[in-house]
Amino acid sequence: MAIPRILVCAALATAFSTTLVAQMTPPTATGYHSISCIKVVPGKGADFSKFMAEDVHKFAQSRVDSGAISAWLELRTVMPAGSEAECDYVLVSFYPGLPNEPLSDAAVTAALHQAGLQMSAQEYSDRRSALSALVWNNITQYQVLVGGAHKGDYLVFNSMKVADVGEWVAYEKRVWQPIAEAMVKDGVRTAWAVNVQVFPMGSKDKTLASTVDVYPNWASMFTDPGFDARFKKVHPDMEFGTTFEHIQKLRTIESTVLYHVEDAVSK
Repeated sequence: MAIPRILVCAALATAFSTTLVAQMTPPTATGYHSISCIKVVPGKGADFSKFMAEDVHKFAQSRVDSGAISAWLELRTVMPAGSEAECDYVLVSFYPGLPNEPLSDAAVTAALHQAGLQMSAQEYSDRRSALSALVWNNITQYQVLVGGAHKGDYLVFNSMKVADVGEWVAYEKRVWQPIAEAMVKDGVRTAWAVNVQVFPMGSKDKTLASTVDVYPNWASMFTDPGFDARFKKVHPDMEFGTTFEHIQKLRTIESTVLYHVEDAVSK
């Protein structure tokens, strides 16, 4: 039986409860990334795209090359679209260790000049504000990561609640991580991750737990003829139906957003 990839995505979609935040994090912990939700000013779509492709790309590349961040992604919302889309774009900066302290205006200006952009922090901010508005920003940490996203990929972001953190973590690592590793190896998926939001962390804050499924193209989201064989190879002692039933008891998907990876910056 060939299971549609979008259904497999839902089956794999799980997350961590925010109680993990209360645990002490060692100084060498990695996986932290900043996520920013952006709405484009109506009628400024073309100008915003040009600004992202030129100035923002150069700035992000310089920050990566300097070691300030380890990678950067620009995600464009595909579904939901229009007024239903909370974010038109999402920008993600990955840190090599703990999150960076916010830069002063002088430091931003110096970083812009290092990137070859002859403008001040204020000029850069004014240009950005004329084209877009920041809806929200958070700091998140991936707990499990397989592979990595590339320009042109499609990324499915699953926001959810988790019933029991410890049980879910054990199940996630034992069952779905090796399946994701096999998918990345076979080229039917480019990345997969489990995330927990670190800040803000109040009960009213958005997306405290999430997973990410990254696909190399549009078609791969909907079909994977080799999934059954891959599942049985990785877990010969498990049956998909009962496994899926158990995962449904551990988490509840609240929303799913589909993004296109417009740009990806790394060293």
